[in-house]
Amino acid sequence: MGTFATTIFVLVLLYTFYMGFNDGSNAIATTVATRAVKPKTAIIIAAVTKFLIPLLVFAIAKLFNTEGFMLAANISGKTVYPSYFAGISTERAFVFLLSGMIGATIWGGIAYALKIPNSTSHTLLGALIGAGIAAFGFNSIQWKEYVTVNIILMVVLAPVSTMILAYILTKLTKRLLWKMPREINNILIIMQRINIIALSATFSLNNSQKAIGIIMLISILGLSSFAPTELPIWIILLVGLSLGAGVALGGFRVVNTVGRKIFKLQPMHSVIAQLSTSALMLFASNIGVSVSTGQVMSSAIIGVGSAERFRHVRWGVASKIAISWVLTLPLAMGFGASIYLFIAKVILKI
Repeated sequence: MGTFATTIFVLVLLYTFYMGFNDGSNAIATTVATRAVKPKTAIIIAAVTKFLIPLLVFAIAKLFNTEGFMLAANISGKTVYPSYFAGISTERAFVFLLSGMIGATIWGGIAYALKIPNSTSHTLLGALIGAGIAAFGFNSIQWKEYVTVNIILMVVLAPVSTMILAYILTKLTKRLLWKMPREINNILIIMQRINIIALSATFSLNNSQKAIGIIMLISILGLSSFAPTELPIWIILLVGLSLGAGVALGGFRVVNTVGRKIFKLQPMHSVIAQLSTSALMLFASNIGVSVSTGQVMSSAIIGVGSAERFRHVRWGVASKIAISWVLTLPLAMGFGASIYLFIAKVILKI
C-alpha cells in the first residue's frame, strides 16, 4: 500500500479500536450487572470472541466461496454511487476518505470527553456520508437505494424493534416461569455466561464489517492494489485485533450506565435483553444493515424494564441516551463535510 492507503488504513484500525473501547462493554454489561460473571473474566471472553469472529467469517467465506462480509460490501458500494469515483484523482480520493475518518474521530473524541453516549456506527457512517456530499454533491449519495432506510431510519427502527421484542419476551417468560422453583436462577446464570460469547460474536460481526467496508473503499478508489472482495487475511487479522484490544482496555466503560442506571436487572432480565440484542444484531448483519450495538443493547434493557415495572425504568437516563442517538448522525455528517471542505478547498484548493 502507498502512503495514502496506509494512512487511511491506520486511521481505520484506530477507529476500530475506539469501537471496541466504546461499545465492547455493551456485550458484558448485563451479565456483570447481575454478577453472573466477574468483570475481568467477562472482558477477556468478549475480547477474544471479538478478535476471532472476523477471522472465522473470512475462513468460512473462503471455504464455501460465499460473500462473508455483506455489510462491508454495502458500506463500500451503496453509500456513494460508484460512478462518482470514475476518473477521480488519488488526491481527491484520499481527502474524501481522510475527511470521513477525521470527522468520525473528532465527534467520537468530543462525545468521549463530554461523556455523551455515542453510536460509533452512526458516527463513522455519518462522517463518510457528509464527506461524500461535500466531495461529490448531495445527489451522489444513494439515498433511495440504501442510505435512507438502512442507515438513517435504523437510528429509530433498530432500537424500537429490539425494545418491542424484549418487552414481548419478558411478558411471555414471566408467564412461563412464575411457578418455577428458585433453582431456575442457576440456569439463567449459565445462560448469561453463554450469552457473553453470543453477544460478543454478533457485535463483532457487525462492527468489524464497518471497518472492512472502509478498507474496501480504499481499493475501490484505486488507492491500493487489493481487490475489494479479495482482501488478504492479515487485514482481517488486524481489524479483529484492533476490535479485541479496544474491548480489553475499555470494557468497564459503559457497564454501569447500560447494566445498572437504566433499570435494575435480575438474571431473567439479563438473559432476555441478551437474546433480544443478539437476535437483532445477527439479523441486521445477515441482511447487510449497520446498527449501533449500544442502541440495541440499551433498547433491550428499556423493553425488559417496561414489561417488568414501567415506573422503575430510569427514563431520564434513557431519554439522554436517545437524544444522543438522534444527534450523532447529523453532527457526524457535519464534521465529515466540514473537514473535506477545509482540506480540499482551503488547504489543497482542489
